[in-house]
Amino acid sequence: MTLLHLHIDVCADIEWLVEALDEAEEGSERIRRALAEPAVLAYAASVADQRVAALVMRWDTDESEIVYVAVQPAVRGKGIGKAIVLWSVAEARRRGVASVIVGTGNCSLDNIAFYQKCGFRMHAVKRDYFAYIDPPVVENGILLRDMLVFKIDLVAR
Repeated sequence: MTLLHLHIDVCADIEWLVEALDEAEEGSERIRRALAEPAVLAYAASVADQRVAALVMRWDTDESEIVYVAVQPAVRGKGIGKAIVLWSVAEARRRGVASVIVGTGNCSLDNIAFYQKCGFRMHAVKRDYFAYIDPPVVENGILLRDMLVFKIDLVAR
């Protein structure tokens, strides 16, 4: 699979998006609510007409947010996640957005490294953000409690 043939388009297939983003959120209703927001657009990345990744973006001219990103398990580790995140940053730059943020759990060590490899820097901690999850989630031996927010500035201030 080559990334040269990665095609990214707006995606309106809610059922596919909910299924694709299942691992990114505890409960499909939160995904559905996010997808229904007026400022939110969802994208699907495809290779050879096969959807391999999803990205949900909340657009704003000052600070846009990557709400969800997910890559299908069968194609993980091939650079698709990085490609779709970098595409969203390039699209934000094209739209004149000042910065892009993304959040992940304090225990999601792979995600923490991933966003930094994509050029994001640590920006904020939302303490107890994940308190709504019941039963609590433990990942990498760490209790999921806080959201770590990463940011990439696109316009010099």
